[in-house]
Amino acid sequence: MPADAQTAAAPRPDPRTGEILDRIKGVFAAKGFDGASMQDLARAAGMSAGNFYRYFASKDAIIAAMVERDLADLEADFSAIIGSTQPRAALLARLSRRLDEAGEDGALWAEIEAAASRRPEIGAIHARMMGTVMAYLTRSFARIAGVSEAEAATRFAPHAVLLMILVKGTAVNCCGLQRPQGMTSSAELRALVLRVVDRMLDEIAAHSGTLPPTEG
Repeated sequence: MPADAQTAAAPRPDPRTGEILDRIKGVFAAKGFDGASMQDLARAAGMSAGNFYRYFASKDAIIAAMVERDLADLEADFSAIIGSTQPRAALLARLSRRLDEAGEDGALWAEIEAAASRRPEIGAIHARMMGTVMAYLTRSFARIAGVSEAEAATRFAPHAVLLMILVKGTAVNCCGLQRPQGMTSSAELRALVLRVVDRMLDEIAAHSGTLPPTEG
């Protein structure tokens, strides 16, 4: 990601950064972006406020660090999908794992999306992540359909948007934020989402031709 695209200060490189993010993400999920104070976050990290500010100068910087970490994970996942001899199966397997891992992350990303609608700085960070995911999905669909990435972007942009809506919405429901009354388990919803995605990939694969060489 280009340095000039960043809208918040990145944390100082330190092996503890990932551990700190894991400790504090529950505070955002529980109290919300606006409700969580830097003191709350420092306490959850087991650090003094002064020491915590050495890692993160602001809540915007924390969100930026969380997004950057997720993007690094996504890059590894999509590189494997795009380079696979069976990209469709690889994509479905990754989506299945993503839904299994939703948990607290669903509440966290619901908070980030809410903050993005109110704060331009967070909105820019969130938009950058969504754009990156869209680009990776387009490359994956190009591999599945055997078409160029340019053609995939034209044909399958709505498919990519729908897939993101399905996964994000399911993650929120799985953590209980919007679970409909009478729905006692998220397993049925998860299974339905995977069936819908599978049918969507049927439609994409119907354009199949000769697979282009893997880019990289």
